[in-house]
Amino acid sequence: MKKIIFRVDDRLIHGQVIEGWIKHFKINHIILVNDRVASNPLQKMIYSSTLPPGTEISVLTLDEFIASFRSDRYKKDYVLVILESVDDLYKIKNIISDDVYVNIGCVASREHKIEVSNTVFLNPEEINKVCEIREKHEVFIHKVAWEPSVEIKNFHNILEGNL
Repeated sequence: MKKIIFRVDDRLIHGQVIEGWIKHFKINHIILVNDRVASNPLQKMIYSSTLPPGTEISVLTLDEFIASFRSDRYKKDYVLVILESVDDLYKIKNIISDDVYVNIGCVASREHKIEVSNTVFLNPEEINKVCEIREKHEVFIHKVAWEPSVEIKNFHNILEGNL
């Protein structure tokens, strides 16, 4: 597994992330990238209190993350970057490199969303954004680290009803 994981999960930090990613890979730095949480001291405190001892958390806005990501600080440790949406992943697509494992873990079912997996539901615009990211980088659907991952390929077929 690569040392830097970008994970889309609309639930942000929860038990599955803690047990299935943080503990499994012994991740010692979490970067929660979310404008709403970054501006709310109470939410930042709540998310910080859920992590295992010794796990560092940074809560950043999208702009702060983009500005800071290129530093070598993130290349020394196992780092889990948690994003709330495919839209957020798309906004940072230009900083994705071959050193990054891109994972879509959970995007809840809502009206006008298409089931991509049992945990990922995307609308056509989100599917197109994933397809664009996929042109340059591998993207996987992966609920927890020890379960098999599914590489996203031919995503446009979902829009055409062929999958």
